[in-house]
Order: sequence, then C-alpha cells, then structure tokens
Amino acid sequence: MNRAVRMSTTVLILAVVAPWGNPSPRGSGGIVFRPSIVSQDHGSVRRHFWQRVILQADDRGASELEWSQHAHDAQHTGYTPQAPAYPWRLRWIWNGVDATGRVRKVTSSGSLPRNVQPVTGGGRVYIATGVDGVFALSEATGQELWRRGGIGDVRSTVAYDHDTKCVFVISANGRLYKLRAADGTIAGQFNTGQTSNLPLPPALLRDRVLFSMGRSVYAVDKRSMRSLWRYDAGATVAVPPAYSPSRDLVIVASEPDLNVHAIRNADGRGRWRTRPVHPSRKFEDPTEYRYGWPVIAERAGFVLIKARLNWQMLWHDWPQSNSEMRKFLKKNPGHQALFALDLETGKVPFVANVGHGGYGDGDYLPMGPQPVVKHLGAGKEVAYIVIRARHAYDARGDSHFGEMVLDAATIRGLQGGDVRFIRFDWPPGSEVPYLITDEQPNLSMAGNYLFGGHWEAGFALRILDRSDARGSFDEPITTERLATVVTSQDDTTVCDYSPSHYCPQGLTNTRQYDFGFYIYYNQGAVYDRYWSEYATWVASNDNLYFRSCDGAIIALTSGSPHVATRSTPVPATSPTGRVRLASTMASEIEPRSQDTLPVATIPHTEARKWAGHTVTVTGTLHYVFNNGKQVLLGFANPHRGSFKIIIRRTDAADLYSTVERRYREGQQVAVVGKITWYQGDPAIYVTNPEQIRVSPETADRKLREVKGTPMP
Repeated sequence: MNRAVRMSTTVLILAVVAPWGNPSPRGSGGIVFRPSIVSQDHGSVRRHFWQRVILQADDRGASELEWSQHAHDAQHTGYTPQAPAYPWRLRWIWNGVDATGRVRKVTSSGSLPRNVQPVTGGGRVYIATGVDGVFALSEATGQELWRRGGIGDVRSTVAYDHDTKCVFVISANGRLYKLRAADGTIAGQFNTGQTSNLPLPPALLRDRVLFSMGRSVYAVDKRSMRSLWRYDAGATVAVPPAYSPSRDLVIVASEPDLNVHAIRNADGRGRWRTRPVHPSRKFEDPTEYRYGWPVIAERAGFVLIKARLNWQMLWHDWPQSNSEMRKFLKKNPGHQALFALDLETGKVPFVANVGHGGYGDGDYLPMGPQPVVKHLGAGKEVAYIVIRARHAYDARGDSHFGEMVLDAATIRGLQGGDVRFIRFDWPPGSEVPYLITDEQPNLSMAGNYLFGGHWEAGFALRILDRSDARGSFDEPITTERLATVVTSQDDTTVCDYSPSHYCPQGLTNTRQYDFGFYIYYNQGAVYDRYWSEYATWVASNDNLYFRSCDGAIIALTSGSPHVATRSTPVPATSPTGRVRLASTMASEIEPRSQDTLPVATIPHTEARKWAGHTVTVTGTLHYVFNNGKQVLLGFANPHRGSFKIIIRRTDAADLYSTVERRYREGQQVAVVGKITWYQGDPAIYVTNPEQIRVSPETADRKLREVKGTPMP
C-alpha cells in the first residue's frame, strides 16, 4: 500500500472513531476534514477520497429531511429521499378555489412571487406572499393559522429552523426577520441597509443564516441575529447563496459582471471568483443568473450554475448524441447554458450538454429550470435537468427530461457533462414524446419520483430503469407517468365536478393530459390572469405540494384519488391579532361584462383597470413579433408587464398572414375588444382586422392598402 493511500485510510478511521478531529467550525452538520489533513502527494487519490468521505456526526432525524428551506437544503439540491407512496389523493387546496371549483383567491395579488416554494416545519406550511408577508397553514388541513404582515415585500422562500422553532424571512426592504413559528410574532431582525426585489431565499445552517442582499452576502447568527461576516461582491448579488459543507464554502453569482464567487464561511473572505460564460456573452444580451440559484453536487465536488440566455438561442437544431452535443457547444460556446465549476478552484472541468429553455413567449425567454442533484449511494451523484435534441415540429419541440452524469465512473462509457434521455409519455400516447422548449418545466425530485412544474400543469413520473444500457435517444431511461395536476378541468363532458378534484380520464385544460387532479373546474386559463412565471413541486412529511403558476397550493398525500378531505376556509388571524375572513383579501376576478360595444376609450397604460370590459385602447406600437403561432403587438419594449394585442393564427388566419405588413413599430393605433389576460398582462385578442385602426398620420400608404395577400 502506498503512502497516500495509507494516510487516506487513517483519515477514514479518524473520521469514524475521533469525531473531535478538525471538524468544520460552522458547517451544516457533518464532520469535514480539510485538505491539509491528507497528503498532498498523489493529488488525484486525495481528491477522489476527500470529496466523497463526508461523514455525518449525527444521524439526521426525520425533521431534517423536511423541505424546510428553498430547494430542500442549503446545497439547493432540489431532492428529498421522502417519497409519498403512490397513488395520491387530494388533501387540501389554498389560494385557489371555492367549494364548487371556481376561482377564489386569498392573497391580495391573487398569486405568489416568482420562485416562492412552500416549506414545512412544526406541523405547519409556510408561504411567502409578497406584500401580504408570510402565511402559516396547518399541514393537515390547509387552514390559515396566522399571517405576518408589516414586514415589507416578501418575495423569497422562507426557511424554518428546527432548533429555534423560528421562521427566517428575507424582505425586499433589506431586512432578515426571525418569526416565532407558533404565532408569527417577530423575535428579531437584522437590517442590511440595502434592498433588492429579486428572490433571494436564505440558506439555513446549524448556527447561522446565509443570505444575499444588494451587493453583499451576509452570515448572521441565528440565535443572536448579529452579523458574523459580510462579503462585498463588487456588483449586484443576483442569486441566493448555496453552501458546501465539505469545503465550508458559500457560492453566489453576481451581475452585470456575470461572476461566480466562492466565499469562505469561516470568515467571509473570498476563495475564488470566475466568469464561466463565454466572453461573447454580455449581461445586456440578456445573459443573467437572476431567478436561478447555485446547486451543490457535494460528493462530486462541483457547483452547477444556470445562465439565462436570449430567445434567439432557441432556434438551433440540437443533435441527439453526446459527442455531437459536445462538438456543437465547443464550436458555439455562446449556447452553453449550464456550467459545472470545481468547488476547490472554480475551474470548468467539462462541458455540460445542456441547452437553453424556459417558459416565455414573444421574443422573451426567462430563466429556465434549475438542476436537481440526487445522491445514488457509493459516493456517486447525478443531476437531473431538461435537455434538448431535435425531432419534433421545430426547435421549440426538442426538450426532454434528462439525467446528466458528473464523472466517468457513474455510467459505463459516459463522462462528466454527458446526458441521458428520460422517456416521458407526453403528449399522452405519443410515439415521439417531447417537452416544448419555450415551456420547459421546473424540476424537483422525491426518491425516484421526478416532477415538472409547467405553467398549466404539474407533471409527475416514476423512474423505472436507469441501467447503464439505457439513456440514449433511441433507448431512453424508462418511466411510469403518474397523476398530473392541471390548472382547470375544462372538458365538463367527461368529469363532473367532484370534491376529490380527480378525473380518471379526459383531463383537459387548453391541452389534454389523460388523468389526474385539477385545481379549478371549467375556469379556463386562470394562469394568464395570475401569471407568476413559476410552478414547482415540493415533497415533505409524506405530502406533496404543487405550487401552480397562478399561485395556488394543492396538497396531495397517499391514498385513493377518489377520496378527499379538503378543508373549508376558516377565519385567520391578522398581523394585529384581529380575526379576519380569508375572503376579505380575496382578489376580484374581472367582472363578467356583457358589453358588446366599447364603454370607454382609454390609454394603454390604464388597460389593467378595465379588465373584463369592452373598450377602445389607444397607444403607439413599440414591438411587433411573430413567434410562428401568434403575432404580438406590444405597446412597450420589452413588452412584459404592459398591455398587448394578440393575433392567433388559429383565430384569424387571413389577418395573421398579413399582420406584419399592416402593422409596424411607431404606429399610433386604437384597438377595440374585451380586455382579458395573457401571461399576467392585460390583452385584447383580435380576430378581425376591423378591430384595429391605424392613425393616418403614422400609417404607411402601402400598409393601409394591403388586402390580404399571403406572406411569402
């Protein structure tokens, strides 16, 4: 036995029998040995060993397996070994529905802030709700137990601490609040003096809370609420911190410099800083980290960081083999959307064969799904992510659930960065199933269940066979499709409304999903009114929680899907202690107007106030875009957050074929129609060219003379 191996063996023995030996002083619970303990000789042997020998000093109880902070843990793995047995039944629904399946909201916006996940602890479910603060619900019934308001705009997932029995909350006002979990009273706070509207959930360790705010990263003692250290990133910290216990490092990313930072948790000093994106990529492209988070693959020794790229990155054919994907990305490095960085050095060890996607439209593609890291045992880990390979109708139909290996030892014949395809039977029964690339779902995992949060539905599948022989495009990893959760069941001919909210067949919203649960009944595209750009699944304490794009929380647990115990809303306590009915905060659905003629002429900036009414909207076009399915006429650029005109090919084929000749940026227009919603923005859907009038002063004569000649 050589000297390096002998020393490694000695370290293993010390780790088992001498728990006092050089542990991490402020880690998240394990005994961690520093690289200096192991011989510097034979570096590859040393590296292989200490990356994988991460021994826990104590057995983790069931409470520590709860989903008690964002993405489950301080590493943001998005994975829990807890897997509620299938089949599932409805337990309760919150912030969504009344007793007959109609929309009934609780939060003042009707939705939830983007990226907010429900977390659990102490028999409660805690939810950040923006300007409404934090809600605590009964884990068993979904009834509201308390609400803490008056703490600013809470846009980030909260964290429950089992030691202090407190909930830690980051507010956009720059304060970290410590709330007593029993009643929501404020037990302490820490003021950074900075602000941020980004989702920046705290990472909770054994003795401290880590969080980002403004240009800084903070470590605060969770008992005294005093600062332990502050790190100045030199730019806006755009993501929440992730923590590596084996290295005792904190990882964040900043904008607009697009750097990734490693910070020593012991003293807040920088360890390394790197810019993984290609030099050709600029923040203004856009290239962004915001709305994502670092994910630590602890045993593999990497941090995974996702970048948001611009819409145009969609329009490229992706190959179906790893060798061709790697070749494509090396030739076109600006297309790299996922990066693996070595935790020790910050260097990029391999190319991740992952393309860009997300869910958006109209020349806008937001941050896509974040990777999930699962520990397989024997020191091995894999990442789950949505991957691409062309085979459907165009580049938007080329996404698939995928598994990415992180080394050359996990799957025979594959190396770090290689991906494996996972079969998912959608559309149901399709011989060539796929996911839509500008509708990529957000991922999470529980045991062998893989979940996807789409803007209309929650996908669930069970991984069956991921043996080494599988994973190619032609022989993918096999799965079983489980019950889907859709926003609304709109085919009322196949399923009557039921308190179980279960439909055994014919589950349909704007698309068909076969079988599963619905939140609303015959309510249409509810998500367009309460669009949050995010949906996800969480698993905790043998319950599943699907947070929909419209901000509803539906809780499932094991049992017959035909049986339900959904609770009826009850009075909740206000921040001042007074009792209020949940309905007093309910957001009003747009009135069911019977208008056939316009009742008013309004500027486009007032459109949101007139939802549900037929009006004439005036303004100047600043954006014209055809995505192949519909044309969007925007009154602002970027168009997100403002009124728009939508012309669908299926609604007005003749108009659609000539629309780009009729309308251009700079024209003053007046459009008549009923104001409804599109991805959270007020919109009018046009089916007749007579609905839009162009001001003669801004109309081009040739544009006004167009009679409907097909576009070339």
